[in-house]
Amino acid sequence: MTAGGLQGAPATKLWIYSVLIFSLVFAWSPAWRHALMRLRFVPHITRDWQIWRLASIQLGVATTTELMSTLVIVYRMRSVERILGTRKFAAFVFVAGVVGLTLSVVLLAGARWMLPARIYGAVNMVAGGPLVTVFACLAQYYMLVPSKRVRALGVTVGDKWLTYGLAANLLGESAAVPALAGIMAGAVYAADVAGLKQWRFPQCVEHAAVRLMSLVTSRQARVQRPANRAPQELIGRLQGMFPAAGHEQIAQALRLAAGDADRAVSILLSGS
Repeated sequence: MTAGGLQGAPATKLWIYSVLIFSLVFAWSPAWRHALMRLRFVPHITRDWQIWRLASIQLGVATTTELMSTLVIVYRMRSVERILGTRKFAAFVFVAGVVGLTLSVVLLAGARWMLPARIYGAVNMVAGGPLVTVFACLAQYYMLVPSKRVRALGVTVGDKWLTYGLAANLLGESAAVPALAGIMAGAVYAADVAGLKQWRFPQCVEHAAVRLMSLVTSRQARVQRPANRAPQELIGRLQGMFPAAGHEQIAQALRLAAGDADRAVSILLSGS
C-alpha cells in the first residue's frame, strides 16, 4: 500500500489509517475491545439502549486476518473515491454508514421476530469491524468500477475476484446482518432515495478533515518539476475529481503543493 497507490484518494488513506490505529488499540487493550467491540442486539440495544455500540463496533477489527482483509478491501476502494471525487466519497461513506446501521437494527429486529431462538442466537451477536461501510462501498465498487479480464494460473478471470474473495472471508454468522445492511445501503444510495447523493458535509467539517488529513498522512516524495508547470495527466485526473474546478485553479493548486497530489486535493477542498 504505497503512497503512490493512494495518490488522489486522501479519504481512503485516512480510512485505512483509522482502521489500523483502532485495531491496534483494541489488540493492546482487551478492556477497550470488550467495551467497544461487542454488540448483542439483545440486551445491548433492546434493553440497555446502548445505540452507540452500533458505531463503536465499526472502528476496528478484532483479528489479524480480518484486519488484513479489511485493509486490502478499503485500499481497493480508492477507485471509487477517484470516480466520485473526495467530497462525494466521504459523504457517501458517512451516509451509507448511517443508513446501513439503521437497516441493521431493522434486520436484527425482524430476525428476532421471525427466527427460532436457537437460530437467532447466532445472529444476535454482531461481528465487529466496518462491515456496513465496507459492503456499502463494495456495492458502489461493483456498479461503478469497470472489470478487466486477467489471466491467473492459466484461467481468465475478472480483476475484481480478489476483492470479492476477501469480502467473502469476512462473512460469518455474526457478520451476515451488517454485510447485508451495507449492500442494501449502497443500493439505496445508488437509487438516490430522498436525494442522498446530493448531501455533503458542511464546509467547516470538510476544512477540519483536510487539516486532519495533513496531520496523519505522510507526504509523498517531491519530484523536481519545471517552475509554474504541472503535468497534464495529473491535472486531468484532478479535473475528474473536481469537475467544477477550472484548469488554471487545479494547476495553481498543484504549484502550491509542489506537485504533491494529496496536498493539491487538500488545497482544492479548502477552496471549494
